[in-house]
Amino acid sequence: MDEFRISFKNCILAIWNQLTRKGAWRNIFVTHNAFGIFSEYSHISRRSGKPKIPYPNKRVALKAAEAMGKKHGVHFSVYKCAWCDGWHIGKNAQNKITNSEVAPDTN
Repeated sequence: MDEFRISFKNCILAIWNQLTRKGAWRNIFVTHNAFGIFSEYSHISRRSGKPKIPYPNKRVALKAAEAMGKKHGVHFSVYKCAWCDGWHIGKNAQNKITNSEVAPDTN
């Protein structure tokens, strides 16, 4: 993991993204899921050990997450990576809800 370092700018952007998302209070103080952005596994795939796909912006990542959700039948979240300039897609162990349980996005 020596070649990867958290950049200050991306760290601030990642924290801001966590603070402004729906359920931020729960993600920070109850489940502690928000702190996952500082893990090397927020940037590196546990399975392959290679960097995750970096999406150039949140909108593109949301479209890809929606497509993955339809394909796999579960909800995928997007998050700003503190390690690179991109956005990544992921789901955590407690976030295995089906797409039918997710409220439709009105944006």
